[in-house]
Amino acid sequence: MFAKFKKSYHLILLCLFAGGLLVSVLAVSPAGHDYALAQQRPSTGPASKDKSEANGFPVTFVDVAGLAGLSDPIIYGGLEHKKYIIETNGSGVAFFDYDNDGWVDILLLNGTRLEGFPKGKEPTIKLYRNQRNGSFSDTTARAGLRHAGWASAICAGDYDNDGYEDLYLTYWGQNVLYRNRGDGTFTDMTQKASLGTKGTRWGSGCTFVDYDRDGNLDLFVANYLKFDLQTAPEPGKGANCTWIGIPVNCGPKGLPTDINLLYHNNGDGTFADVSDKSGIAKVEDRYSMTAITTDFNNDGWPDIYVACDSTASTLYRNNRDGTFTDVSLE
Repeated sequence: MFAKFKKSYHLILLCLFAGGLLVSVLAVSPAGHDYALAQQRPSTGPASKDKSEANGFPVTFVDVAGLAGLSDPIIYGGLEHKKYIIETNGSGVAFFDYDNDGWVDILLLNGTRLEGFPKGKEPTIKLYRNQRNGSFSDTTARAGLRHAGWASAICAGDYDNDGYEDLYLTYWGQNVLYRNRGDGTFTDMTQKASLGTKGTRWGSGCTFVDYDRDGNLDLFVANYLKFDLQTAPEPGKGANCTWIGIPVNCGPKGLPTDINLLYHNNGDGTFADVSDKSGIAKVEDRYSMTAITTDFNNDGWPDIYVACDSTASTLYRNNRDGTFTDVSLE
């Protein structure tokens, strides 16, 4: 049975689990494109249709991960037990058109395990190219995106204004900036761009944002908390390490918070840390996670919202002079 879709928009539902990937796709194609996708399911009769309408949601989602070639597992910590909080949060995904062919591709982040993996066997991030027929092909190796580690978040944006979307990935450890070369490959520009992480930090979210409206995308990075495997308390051995008397991994409460960072794009391929100067670093005692940018007060300048874990979230209002003020609690 074939289902044919033609939409003027994308409708995508994606869920990430520690042990694998579930993707339900109604249409993964640019506006105006058609494709046929084989679906092995019984035909639905009038009774099924009536039930769908009775539920008030006349849209059906089908798990097509296997048919689409997206069945590789996502590794993140232990399978049976999660000893530390580093194993619990999981990683992100980006839908973006990396080769500018008009079709949305997928980049999946990955994690690791406390005991590690043999050299050459580590789970890595995965880049899947849209084959324009409802399926994707793994182009990770060709693209040069073989980074491994505790990945958290990803944001895509054209920081060098060459017409191709670049990538910034956050990790527990060292974050990574990949420049899209426009030929299907990427180059690690982290150090050359002056974006090397000082020490070990837990980058939990990021967003490209032209906060000063100079035409160059700047970079905001959210940091979750300060975590050290050598000193982290074990389950049940701390004030925030039990739940209804059961030993669980500790945190986030009880673990030290970290500050968020803002990097200004210098327009020459490098960035400058303006976290203190901009007021971004003034916000403390938050367990920051996902970050997005939007002009919430309609003044024509992009603001930044950061969703936080177990603490108040943060809303950075752009003061239009290179600085921000947290107005989340006003």
